[in-house]
Amino acid sequence: MQRDPDMPVWPGQEAPGTQRRSSRKWVIGAVAGVAIVGAGGVAAAFALQSPAKKGADSLSADQARAAAVVTTPTAAQAATATQQFLASWAGAQNAAAAQATDQPGAAQAALQGYATGLHTTKVAFTGVTAGAADPAVAHAVRTTFHATATLEGGTALSYAGTADVIVVNGKPEIHWQPSVLYPGLQAGQTLTYGKISATSAIVVDRHGATLTTKAYPSLGGVISSLQAEDAGKVTQTPGEGIAITGADGKTVKVLKTVRAAVPGTIKTTLDAAIQAAAEKAVNDTNIGKMPADVVAIDYTTGEIRAAAFRGGDAALNGAAAPGSTMKMITSATLFDKAGAHPSDPAPCVKSTVINGQTFHNFQNEMDPTANLTKDFAISCNTGFINEATGKLHSGDLREEAQDVFGIGDWHIGVPTTDGNVPDENGSTNLIAAQSIGQGQVTMNTLAMASVVATIADTGFHQPIIVPGLPQQTAKRPISATTAAEIRQMMVVTATASYGTAEPRMQGINGGAKTGTAETASGTNGWFAAYDTDNHLAVDALVIGGKEGVLTAGYVARDVLLAG
Repeated sequence: MQRDPDMPVWPGQEAPGTQRRSSRKWVIGAVAGVAIVGAGGVAAAFALQSPAKKGADSLSADQARAAAVVTTPTAAQAATATQQFLASWAGAQNAAAAQATDQPGAAQAALQGYATGLHTTKVAFTGVTAGAADPAVAHAVRTTFHATATLEGGTALSYAGTADVIVVNGKPEIHWQPSVLYPGLQAGQTLTYGKISATSAIVVDRHGATLTTKAYPSLGGVISSLQAEDAGKVTQTPGEGIAITGADGKTVKVLKTVRAAVPGTIKTTLDAAIQAAAEKAVNDTNIGKMPADVVAIDYTTGEIRAAAFRGGDAALNGAAAPGSTMKMITSATLFDKAGAHPSDPAPCVKSTVINGQTFHNFQNEMDPTANLTKDFAISCNTGFINEATGKLHSGDLREEAQDVFGIGDWHIGVPTTDGNVPDENGSTNLIAAQSIGQGQVTMNTLAMASVVATIADTGFHQPIIVPGLPQQTAKRPISATTAAEIRQMMVVTATASYGTAEPRMQGINGGAKTGTAETASGTNGWFAAYDTDNHLAVDALVIGGKEGVLTAGYVARDVLLAG
């Protein structure tokens, strides 16, 4: 093992013939036996000589480090080296202890940080034993020991420690790494004794009702994420204890609690009653055991009222082709960029061929007199494909999704997967596929619920699950005309006898769009809708669903009625 070429050379480590300018001497006391106990205060930190010196001394030191020869110690050498190191540490001789390592500078700083962070009054070590080789460090023999650090006020921290020993240029040394101080300690981390924040918090809905994983299984990830991010910030009364602290000052792990912290409260935008309905909805008997996801948003604010799933969290973190629910974005793109209108003729043919590729309607729908509204309502693919490929350009769908509907990088308060409408890069065939929610388009129920919300409220409100978070604005707000025209199409889809969403929208004042996305293994059912009575925008997905109305429609309806 080579020495770190950036490490300063310490007394006793120079290459033969190298002259030292420093006259400082370090003394390491002899150690007899295995048990080692040290007492007393913490030694003051010593000033380190800068290694950034010019001239012959620096050159000689570099040469010496490069020529270091590393070999394997005997068990006796490893035990003795560890005893000497621990004796200096126990005696608060941090500089001397550091000299017994292969990285004196890093070791001395870390030992001083240990004493300062823990406010130690005594550190004791017993039971030094040399064991087997450490396969993770070349030529190292691992030694073990028992450590007890006594802190101000009498609190003690006891643990089993380890150290690797190597022989460098004939001298047994401790191979320095942060875990010598405490098992598992990483670079940049320190041990601290003092105030500790709560590691958990009470997560509540918008009315103050407590949300738990037991009552709302789908919120397990949401609750864990919120607690990990915000529990410390909302701590009501700090506790006292010993913790591993990261370089950012945040608690990584509490090792010992002397006095427990009193947790605070994290408020969310969720609504316990709607969440309960969503949990029940993804288990609706009409969809059997198929995995399902649903998200409900207050479309006037962007606040998430519920997010539930069964069979994997695709509600906030899924990525799947949205099928014909994408036609909401495609319609907006046609209206905004091509000047189209819902009444424009758009014959629904059984199939259409684009550059040799045949596209068909899922159930062979056909109406040669259809306009865009009829195509939307009966979910005709060919009508939309012919309109999109004839009137839109590469990148138009992507731009509309991002600029008008805000699809992109959201920060809602917990981790999510963003929706994505890639540029078609000049491919007419990809425009055809992506206009009907196939191709490379990926969405989840959060993203599509937001699309519905933007249409319902004539404005994009970035979804959030923690109230008060900054919400991104749309680069180009949806026009009142475009929003009204799409709502008109969604109402027809929800109320007309031929509308694909009509069976699930009875008794609900609003509009809807169904979707069936074809996948490599089958189909997925989608259902997007809004209700003007409760201001909810909902999107549901059933993995394996043959048709949106026959699967996801039940899930969405259950949630809309609960609002």
